[in-house]
Amino acid sequence: MNSLKSISINISIPLFISLALGSLVFYEQKIPKVLFSIVPYLFYAITVAILWVSWHFNRNRFIFIILPLLLIYVGFIYLGGKRATDLFLYVSMLYPLHLLLFLSLKERGLFSIWGVLKIAFFVVEIAVVLYFVFYPNNDIIALLKTKIFTTSFYPIEDITVVIAAFVITVMAMLLIFNRSVLYNSSFLIILLTFYIGFYFIRTPHVKELLLLSIGIIIFILLIRESYRLAFYDELTALPGRRALIEDMAKLGMKYSFAMIDIDHFKKFNDTYGHDTGDEVLKMVASKLAEVGGGGKAYRYGGEEFVVLFPSRELDESYKSTDILREIISKSPFVVRNKQSSKTIYINISSGVVQKTSQDKDPFAVMKRADNALYKAKKAGRNQVVKA
Repeated sequence: MNSLKSISINISIPLFISLALGSLVFYEQKIPKVLFSIVPYLFYAITVAILWVSWHFNRNRFIFIILPLLLIYVGFIYLGGKRATDLFLYVSMLYPLHLLLFLSLKERGLFSIWGVLKIAFFVVEIAVVLYFVFYPNNDIIALLKTKIFTTSFYPIEDITVVIAAFVITVMAMLLIFNRSVLYNSSFLIILLTFYIGFYFIRTPHVKELLLLSIGIIIFILLIRESYRLAFYDELTALPGRRALIEDMAKLGMKYSFAMIDIDHFKKFNDTYGHDTGDEVLKMVASKLAEVGGGGKAYRYGGEEFVVLFPSRELDESYKSTDILREIISKSPFVVRNKQSSKTIYINISSGVVQKTSQDKDPFAVMKRADNALYKAKKAGRNQVVKA
């Protein structure tokens, strides 16, 4: 389960964008009309930016999210009243499901077999919608407009509300329990923005502001995803070595380092396999991420981690690190295979040091922490040595 802090931080950015642009509708009389007239062009510009960045960084999921919105907007502008109404009916049901589908699918490259299947699905999806828009079937339309609730949600149909409840529930559960908090939080806000915008679509400028809001949320998500790929370890979700070096450059005159290593990790990998070893790394990383004393954990490489304590004395850093060691040593880890399961316990060793006047730079401090870690290993492991 994801922490409330992590969810709140990740959901705040897209939520702020949606609320900020949505609030402009209430101040329509005070805002120059020329600003509203350029909103569609801003949406076109950010769509192009999303397509380019997505292609450049091989994040094709965003291509399949933004292109339908562009086609929907063009359809609303150029289709006649009856056809635009039918388009509204179909996309209000299909786009949320489309959003959920592409949130669930993994990135596998646009020209892989999975990428080709995505393109084929997308083309068929568009073709089916266009067919029913240009060749409407009154029986299908009547079915889709069936009343389910006594309350009216006009212009949104009741079946759309049912789909909305389902998709919002699934996305909320993913946000709480799935590790991809960054994606799940943004996609949930995109979905809510989409529904609110469609509910008030007859209000002037809502349609354009809705699309621009979603476009900006997607673009910022792309930027944040690019940062995550560059600075965070994919396996453990901890900041990586590059992030550590960046943060080391910001340190003041007082700080402490803890170098941490998983005891007998190679032997564990040889015995239980690398897949199980990866799960051990994830478990240890999840504990390290909760370090107290103002510390911040990083994956340094392999089974080695670093905890940086800015503005902290040695004794305080030692205490926080030793608490981590004890928590990890008492956390059961279940190794499962086809025949049975076995509960084992993981230990860590650590060396903790504080910056002194003799240290030229943070790398020298980290080197001393590594030497202290070596002493902890030589002294029997499962302990913290301070130097």
